Amino acid sequence: MPPLADVTVLDATQMVAGPFASMQLADLGADVYKIERPDGGELGRSNPPIDEGRSAYFASINRNKESVALDLKSDRGRDAFLSLAEAADVIVENHPAGRMERFGLGYEAISDRNPEIIYCSITGFGHSGPYRDLPSLDMIAQALSGVMSVTGPADGDPHRAGIPIGDIAASMYAVQSIALALYERERTGEGEFLDVSMLDCLTSWLTVRAGSSWDTGEPYPRMGNALPEFVPYDVYDTAEGYLALAVVADHHWDRLCATIGREALADDERFATGAARREHRDAVDEMLGEAFADATADEWFDRLRERGVPAAPIYDTLDVRTDEHVGSRDLLTTVTDGHREVDAIRHPVAFDSTDQQIERGVPALGETTAAALSAVGVDEAQIDAILAAIDPPDP
Repeated sequence: MPPLADVTVLDATQMVAGPFASMQLADLGADVYKIERPDGGELGRSNPPIDEGRSAYFASINRNKESVALDLKSDRGRDAFLSLAEAADVIVENHPAGRMERFGLGYEAISDRNPEIIYCSITGFGHSGPYRDLPSLDMIAQALSGVMSVTGPADGDPHRAGIPIGDIAASMYAVQSIALALYERERTGEGEFLDVSMLDCLTSWLTVRAGSSWDTGEPYPRMGNALPEFVPYDVYDTAEGYLALAVVADHHWDRLCATIGREALADDERFATGAARREHRDAVDEMLGEAFADATADEWFDRLRERGVPAAPIYDTLDVRTDEHVGSRDLLTTVTDGHREVDAIRHPVAFDSTDQQIERGVPALGETTAAALSAVGVDEAQIDAILAAIDPPDP
């Protein structure tokens, strides 16, 4: 049995942070009801690429859910949501701070009806503080957290990470906190409110960067793919493709020197220790640039991994899908999205006590509205009125 079997989740989220969190809950066995506006559904449904009216963006973070279409601005939609909430274990929402309260659907209103509810609110800045009401997206969190300041070339502009790490950080902490709150509820019988701030979550990821900077009183340097602590630790061009190399110990250096046919460098006082290599960073990089030009990134990967040197070719997003190790881990799968099958990435943690299954594909807008509302006692006339308002996105 999956870890979250018998847990019912109302998912009033959109875009990335909330939907990715609720999809993880669904992958772990929870019954997730995605609450969407009737006129076109969640915003992610319109994000490209779109094929046969279906968004690959939306599909990547909304599998394993059921869709219930409700207008939360209307009395009918609010009443239906409250009926669903009375029977739910968890609510996840990522509207701007205070919006659900204005709808009459905040934690206080829900907990009055269901004291055991675990209410997880994901926002850019949290429910307190001077930035509370400011708009926020992933790049804003990356900027304010300090992450962008340490990302990018030393002599260039700060860069955002290539994936939405602010959204993902908030999603991961949300799932972790929901699981802990469910565990706590078993002991206390009470629910609680979880205030998940994207900025808080991403700032916590600074970890050792913050530790170094705050100890020295200097901003942590932006160095492209290099690190100030280790040499060589960078990306190098090869005869074909790029190679990532991460030498963090002297025995890695010794093995690297043997692999490139420069054994004498292992004992050269300019390079024999980490401290010495830091002093001669440019010389190390120049020497390795010349050596790596003699073979492709894939060839160097084969040679270096045989000797236990941390290195890898730089994959693009298509290369990942065909990697032998990724394939061996059963990480990749397919899910049904309308009349097509789309590639997907499973939940990455394997539980030896249960076989995770993707029970449902990607839901069509409002496909479970009638069944879900009927199950919690909403009368047929109200359900018919709600169904009449559903307007799916154009194909």
